[in-house]
Amino acid sequence: MSRQWTSRDRLLSRDVLGTGLLAAGILALLAALAWWALVFVNVAENTSLTIPAAVPCLINTSDLCSLAMSLCGSGHWLGIPRYWEGLFWVGAALTLAAGAFQLVVATAGSTETGTQLGGKN
Repeated sequence: MSRQWTSRDRLLSRDVLGTGLLAAGILALLAALAWWALVFVNVAENTSLTIPAAVPCLINTSDLCSLAMSLCGSGHWLGIPRYWEGLFWVGAALTLAAGAFQLVVATAGSTETGTQLGGKN
């Protein structure tokens, strides 16, 4: 009986870790999107860069993105004049890691409990 509880507790702690990774990834992606919007809405208002042209700046700071951020002489809300795409990639990596972790946990859980994936016993 205690072995069954130990196995169940391990699966629960793995699920909590996977959910935590997913939550951290989603929060990082949302923070990156908000940060990008905070900077590039102001940049679009004060330079010739449009919002659709600034969308690639969310994932990669090209020369065009850097130039537009540098030329924007307007004051930014919260005093944040630049965006760093690394936060987007951290969020993406955490989200992918959470998905991979959940897949491994589902596979390990099915072997520990004797069930098969897909709900078939």
